[in-house]
Amino acid sequence: MTPFTPVVSVDVISPEWLTHMLSSAGVLQSGRVVAVDRQSCGTGQLADSYRFTLTYDPVASGPATVVGKFPSADATSREYGRQSGFYRSEIRFYQELAPDLPIARPHPFHAALADNDTDFVLMMEDLAPARTVDQLVGCTADEASLVLEQAARLHATSWKNPALTSKPWLQATVDQFVKATDGFPSIVSAFPEEVGDLASEADLQEAAKLNDHIETWKEVFSEPRCLWHNDFRADNMLFAVNGDARPVTVLDWQGVGIGCGTIDIAYFLGGSLTTEQRRIHEHALVRHYHENLVAFGVTDYTLEQCWDDYRVMAIHGLQVGVYGAGAVKRTPRGDEMWRTWIRRHATQTRDLDSFTALARR
Repeated sequence: MTPFTPVVSVDVISPEWLTHMLSSAGVLQSGRVVAVDRQSCGTGQLADSYRFTLTYDPVASGPATVVGKFPSADATSREYGRQSGFYRSEIRFYQELAPDLPIARPHPFHAALADNDTDFVLMMEDLAPARTVDQLVGCTADEASLVLEQAARLHATSWKNPALTSKPWLQATVDQFVKATDGFPSIVSAFPEEVGDLASEADLQEAAKLNDHIETWKEVFSEPRCLWHNDFRADNMLFAVNGDARPVTVLDWQGVGIGCGTIDIAYFLGGSLTTEQRRIHEHALVRHYHENLVAFGVTDYTLEQCWDDYRVMAIHGLQVGVYGAGAVKRTPRGDEMWRTWIRRHATQTRDLDSFTALARR
């Protein structure tokens, strides 16, 4: 029998490999996988995801489908996933943190990372027929409310937990954005020539305001308050259908780190709602998030502090848009996403006067 290799490329995933993996995970008690069909799924920029449809002997011995995630085949995205530590972080999240967190996320069958911190395999339950929301279209206020309840669970149950600082890999997100912030003046300067069709001059000027607050901004987002998802947006949410016990499931834990949790809230509301919907509902939604933080045990964080953090943290979404647009492979949908992203977040920081709020820190 060929020895089982935990980390392989997607082209090597075979019935034999899947049989061993599912048996080890305890979801295939008897029988074996005899055939597998693979189809691409998801819209990720840094990794490639596939749905595997399985045939068993005997029939129906295990899950009919599983979803697998692998490093991007695109060299630019793959290198960014490696040097940012994001590939490593997602695997470590599922290995070390996910079992103890009360947030709705996919159940992993297999999570393995190669020594090069680049190659990995993440095999998970298939949540189909869960419903997706196109980030370009935007979430409703009711959908956003469900998402923010999950954010409150993540943040409150990790609130000021000293054990998190003992995991060096959780520092990767902050380290990445410290570097991005130090280099942000150069990124803004190069943007018009490299990807200038993705943002208006006015929005780029709004982003450039960060250049006057580099050190303060690093201090603010680096505060080790709780877990920080770091890519908390509609494309990374699955909404239940048919009365599933999990109303919404949070995907894509590549960027998880330690920081100011409210950054997830500003990022989500700024980018995953239309500007019109955000303006109507953001006060109520931030209040709803704070109420859930309190319900889950946070006692040292007022609504006023939460709202002020929300105003300041809106800067993050704009920074990510300007920084990220040139860091991953360009696709038609990706270009449309980045245009919408930068426009929405720049409008959000203007509406909230975010840079004035940052200057007061």
